[in-house]
Amino acid sequence: MTRKPHTINRVFIGRLPSGADLVGAITSIANEEEIKVGTVAVHGSVQRAVLTIQNQESKQSERIERDGGLEIAAMSGTISQFKARSLARLNAVLATRDGEVIGGTVALGTVAHACEVVITELHGATLSRDFDMETGLPLWKATSLLIVPEG
Repeated sequence: MTRKPHTINRVFIGRLPSGADLVGAITSIANEEEIKVGTVAVHGSVQRAVLTIQNQESKQSERIERDGGLEIAAMSGTISQFKARSLARLNAVLATRDGEVIGGTVALGTVAHACEVVITELHGATLSRDFDMETGLPLWKATSLLIVPEG
């Protein structure tokens, strides 16, 4: 099996405006800058969080919504192609002021409060997402790092 390495091309570092839709803003930047493949890291806090978690049995997404300010304990993700457009897909672990921790895939409707963002554009093979029948998720097509032995 031949693995295709990626190299760093450009890096964008900055802050999102307070009140911006987090996923929407990062996706817009990716499309404006024509970033086809990349990684994203976000640090700071959000005013409102909308997360999804997939129920693996039903293959349906379940939503978690929280208002009132949450700290970003960890938030990272990727940029790849989905339906011929760049799409940011982020996962987060967020903490409430009471110490509750929630996590999942960051959805539209998550509102930035004080978010510093690092977007790293990668150069190499293009990654695109498509619906995966086995998992019910939009996953990268035909990419694997390991060969899984049968049996």
